Amino acid sequence: MNKKNQLMSCIIIMATLGLASGCDSSPKKIDDQSQVDEVPAKSAKVGEVLVATDDAQVVLTAPFRAGQPNGLYDGGVKIETPSAGTTHYEINAICSMPGLEGWPDYDNIYGKTISNPSDAGQEGGNTEWQLLLKFNGEDISKGKEKPPAWAKRLAQNLCRKGDFNDQNIEAKNS
Repeated sequence: MNKKNQLMSCIIIMATLGLASGCDSSPKKIDDQSQVDEVPAKSAKVGEVLVATDDAQVVLTAPFRAGQPNGLYDGGVKIETPSAGTTHYEINAICSMPGLEGWPDYDNIYGKTISNPSDAGQEGGNTEWQLLLKFNGEDISKGKEKPPAWAKRLAQNLCRKGDFNDQNIEAKNS
C-alpha cells in the first residue's frame, strides 16, 4: 500500500471512530448528569447547560438582560427532565452584595412558566414563584407556588460570588 492510500485509510478509520464515539458537543442524556458540565451564566450561549442535577438540566434559551445595578432580567431557560419532558421558564434574578449598607442580605430569583423562549420578557410582573437566598444560609420561599428544586442552583450560577465552583454540586455530593 502506498503512502497516499495509507493516509486515506487512517483518515477513514479516524473519522469512523470519531463518529462511533459520538463526536458532538450536545449535553449528555439526563440519566447521565454527572458528565454534564455547567456553564457559567455570564459566558453561556443559548443551548448550553446552566444547571445539571440528578433529574434535570436547566438550558439557556434566551440570554438575560442586564439590569441596574445588579439584576439579570427576562432570561429564558428550558428544564429537561426524563419524567416531565421539557418546560420553558422566564427567569429574573437580583443579586445582592453581602455587607454593603443599603443592600439586602439575600439574593433573589423568581420565575414563571412560558410557552416558548420568545415569550421571555413579553409580560412583566406576574411570577409564579420566588426564592430568597439569605446570606446566613436560610432559604425563603415566596410567591404563589413553591420554587423548583433547581432554582437555588441557578441563582448560585447567576449571582456568582467569589470562586463559584462550576462542577456539578449534585454529582459531588452523591
